[in-house]
Amino acid sequence: MMPRLFRFLLSGGSAAAVEYAIFLLLQTGLGTDWLLLNQSVSFAGGFIVSFMLNRHWVFRSEGAWAGELARYGLLAAINLVLGNVAISLLAGPLHVPPLLAKLIVMVMVAGWNYVIFSRLVFRQRPTA
Repeated sequence: MMPRLFRFLLSGGSAAAVEYAIFLLLQTGLGTDWLLLNQSVSFAGGFIVSFMLNRHWVFRSEGAWAGELARYGLLAAINLVLGNVAISLLAGPLHVPPLLAKLIVMVMVAGWNYVIFSRLVFRQRPTA
């Protein structure tokens, strides 16, 4: 059986790829003047993929999905606000290119999510 941390990294990588692809498409299509909109929309796309993979595959949760979605959504809202502040600072006063700033923000957010997900969001099946 694949260790949970490895599943988390794979699912996170998948969600990150979806999020970054959406961001790249939006940055290319709408332009950099729409940085926060592009960041927010791409984050939402990654959120959907991440929740589904984490709930069903990584943590194999048996908890009530509505409660887990609410907790996950609250964490996502906090991550979105912090991510928007960080990308604004990186791409603004610090002059980091937006595509690199997005990657930095994604790594930053992923750093604390595993612990929070495993302890506060998903109810896991007892192990034998």
